[in-house]
Order: sequence, then C-alpha cells, then structure tokens
Amino acid sequence: MRGEVLKPEDASGPGLILGVDGKRYHFTTAHVHRAAVLPAGAQVDFIGLGEDARDIYIVASAQSELPVTNTDAAYIPAVAAKSDGMLQYFLRALSRNYFQFYGRARRAEYWGYLFFYIVTLIVCFVADSVVSASVFIAYADGEAGFLPIFIVLFYFYSLIPGISITVRRLHDQDMSGWLYLINFIPYIGAIILFILMFFDSRPQPNKHGPSPKYGGAQTVDVFA
Repeated sequence: MRGEVLKPEDASGPGLILGVDGKRYHFTTAHVHRAAVLPAGAQVDFIGLGEDARDIYIVASAQSELPVTNTDAAYIPAVAAKSDGMLQYFLRALSRNYFQFYGRARRAEYWGYLFFYIVTLIVCFVADSVVSASVFIAYADGEAGFLPIFIVLFYFYSLIPGISITVRRLHDQDMSGWLYLINFIPYIGAIILFILMFFDSRPQPNKHGPSPKYGGAQTVDVFA
C-alpha cells in the first residue's frame, strides 16, 4: 500500500503514515527497510496490519523530483521484505488471522506456522503422557493407557487457521484457494499440496493483493 509520512518517529512516540485507503498507521524505525529515517512528507510503500505499518520502503521523499502516484500498483521493492519471525507468524495465525481466508501468505509465514504447529503437538503429547500416567496409576491399578486430551483440543482449535494459511499460500502463487480440496484426493492429493507450499511468492500483484514478501498490502478476495 502507498502512503505518506505525516509524522516521523520521535521522543513523543511512533510515527504516523497516511495510507491511500484514508487510514492512519503507526510505525517505528524498526519496521523501516534498513532502519531508514522517514521524514515528514516521504512517500512510502508498506503493509498495513491493523493500525500498524510493517515492511516499510521509501518510494520518494518530499524533496524528490520523482513523480509518485497513488495508483502505481506495479511498484515492487528490489529486495524481499524482512520476515516477522516464525513464532510471530504462528501466534498471529492462531489469533488475528484465525478466520482470514483472503489475501496472501508468504512462504516464511506458512513454514513458520507449520514448524511451531509440530512443536506444539510434541508439547501436547508430553503433557498428555504425564496426565495419562497420573490418571491410570491413581485409578486403574497402574495399567498402561493414554488420554490425548491436549492433542485433541489443539488439533481442533488449529484446524481452521491451518486451512486459512494454506489458502492464503495458494493465493500468493496466484492460485485459487479451492485447490486446497486436492488434499482429499487419496494418496497423491496431500503430496501435491505439500509441494505447492515450497514455491516462492510471486512478486507481481494479483487479484488477491500485492506480494506480502516483495511489498504491498492485502485485498479481500475470498477463495477466488
């Protein structure tokens, strides 16, 4: 998304960016490419996440002679935007992006979610093992048994965000979210879908929005 810096970050607090959507977004230097200082009036390209601006790139300053238009949707940064971190992607998928089937998800976002999904399952297995041992020793004369309480609860809780992040990963490659259904083809469906998750983001904007890796924001286009 394009925008203009209204107020730089200073001792009084975060800076402000006015996006082309008419909304104001807070930002800090930590989310500016190469930690560049943004003066008031600078034209920038950024990703809007709620009330915050992330992955901010300078397009032109107020003194620049380069023309900048709000409709310049073809702008793509020369380098990939910095990842927010795998754990952050995982927590965001289970909270803010729980039902988000629109927009695009970069490769790091998907694999960050999958990595911590597996880690959480392992933690749940260990917790279930401890609980099961305590229950069966106390109430079943020490007979072996396993109660998958935490595993089942986490599995059902993460079912929807697991689907939504996969749909957005397909969108990132300019594919329809309905391709998720190939996962139900016996034997080969899950393998095909798994392979598709390895492909990098397409830098060009598509009907699901500009690339979250190479710059831009997301637009609404559910399962298109």
